[in-house]
Amino acid sequence: MSNKDKGIRGQVPLAEVSGLTVLRGDGTVRLVAVGDARVSLALADVADDGTVGEWTVLTTDDVTAGPGRARFYELEATAADGAGVVWVLTEETSWLGGVDVAALQVVGTAHLETSTIADLHDDWARPDASRGEGLALMRQGHLLVAKEKKAAGLVEFGPAGDAPLGVSTGSLLGPDEPFELRGEELVALAWWPLPQQVATRFHDLSDLAPDHEGGLWLLSDQSRCFGRLVLPLEPGAEVEVADVVDLPGAVRKPEGLAFLPGGVVAVAEDRHDTRDNLWLLRR
Repeated sequence: MSNKDKGIRGQVPLAEVSGLTVLRGDGTVRLVAVGDARVSLALADVADDGTVGEWTVLTTDDVTAGPGRARFYELEATAADGAGVVWVLTEETSWLGGVDVAALQVVGTAHLETSTIADLHDDWARPDASRGEGLALMRQGHLLVAKEKKAAGLVEFGPAGDAPLGVSTGSLLGPDEPFELRGEELVALAWWPLPQQVATRFHDLSDLAPDHEGGLWLLSDQSRCFGRLVLPLEPGAEVEVADVVDLPGAVRKPEGLAFLPGGVVAVAEDRHDTRDNLWLLRR
């Protein structure tokens, strides 16, 4: 993918798109976007060649009252499981919530707590902190969260008392598996700040996206690139990134990343309007 390859422009009907994910089920593939300007999800069917269809927007008014629904604002990250649930993460308040998009119902919420790791908590707890910007689901009810900056890095959360799983093809949730939320609080179990050699290339982290081969990719807004996380990543090890891809120069503020059928990579831009805020690029 070269900077001259401008790809295909599209439009997500949300202002300030902050995350993308792919929802699979019943033989369909849907692209899901979240926005932090207001509480909403947008969903569109995706064809086998990566073409994105018409969008449907859901707001909290469309979802049956459930646990913690009022906490869903400033959505910054999203990930979908194999049971048709879209999980969303708020940045400022660090709440995780799951929405069954077929039943239009909130199925669970949990708060993320970082006091278990002092170095992480010192940054996370500041009033002006940059917190969770990317989300990946793991087995055993664990999560991987991308912390945006100051310092940028990856955090594994899970129920108190659990040992960290580390990040691997064995610990990441498979595309057909349901995510098992265990309790109303998930604590930080492992913290991987980006080492200097990675931080010089990835000035921040804006999203996490699984590919079709079991890999996991990191997106950087400031550096306008994405790269594959080298797996496995064990607790205490340093983050390594390979296969870094520079985005076309016309992509200004990439906040969402998703891998679609047909070799298409979807990149969403954070814009105050909804004009041309989606790129469909071929790898």
